[in-house]
Amino acid sequence: MEQRASARLERQAVLTGERPPQLVAVLDEHVLRRPVGGPLVMREQLRRLVKLATEQPRVRLHVVPASVGAYPGVAGAFVLATLPGGEDVAYLDDQLKGQVIDDTEDVLAIRASWEAIQGEALPPRQSIELLTEVAESWRS
Repeated sequence: MEQRASARLERQAVLTGERPPQLVAVLDEHVLRRPVGGPLVMREQLRRLVKLATEQPRVRLHVVPASVGAYPGVAGAFVLATLPGGEDVAYLDDQLKGQVIDDTEDVLAIRASWEAIQGEALPPRQSIELLTEVAESWRS
């Protein structure tokens, strides 16, 4: 568990390094409101996201509002990445393992889901406003 936490912290440091990658993330509003770790933890986590999205020009956050019904994002989290050689891959992570998907058709299908998810999400400015509002609603 400690090794996983350390690896996550190292990945976060990449976003503030000399040559950070472009990161576009979409969060479901329900995730912002689900209590994990208590109100203080939730408030600080959301404030951290706001800070990252407002201070790092290569980080863009979007939120799918709770008013949206079923959409492709409810199927689970995934990552799409373009490798240095230009190849697109996807990464799926579940409770047992992570899996890299490099089959072109599968990556295209996941990209289509990504585009549909982005279509349901708020624009960055509205997303930051919602993140800030929800962060401040977490009182101990």
